Amino acid sequence: MTRTRRRAPGMLLAALTLCTLLQAHTAPRAEAAGPPHCSSAALPLHPGLPGEAPQGQLVTIQPDTGPASGGTQVTLSGSGLTPYTRVLFGTLGPDGCFTGREAADVVAISDTALVAVAPEWPGAETVSVFAATPCGLLTNPLSFAYTD
Repeated sequence: MTRTRRRAPGMLLAALTLCTLLQAHTAPRAEAAGPPHCSSAALPLHPGLPGEAPQGQLVTIQPDTGPASGGTQVTLSGSGLTPYTRVLFGTLGPDGCFTGREAADVVAISDTALVAVAPEWPGAETVSVFAATPCGLLTNPLSFAYTD
């Protein structure tokens, strides 16, 4: 008699998800290449098609200002946030290329709240703050004002 071993359908999905998250999460973030038409300084993001619903949503950022030297601890609230969510400060061009910096020390409090440390910025400027999934899908932007 031949024994056939069957795996639960969820096991394969969980294994694929874990592999995807580990690969995306361990990639060198500062040196990662963006989409082919973007400069090498762009982060690898896939903002989706125009009119497409974002993966998650940001509702508030507190505080919404901080010094250009960086280091401001900000709390983001919204939905669809995970321990692998990245927080990005900068601008998203009409061509889908993101230029900016990634927040340091991102901590997921829950699926509706993150705490992150704002990166330093070259000068006083208002930038957009996005949350990005490990696959690079973006939420809606919130504003953060850097001051001198």
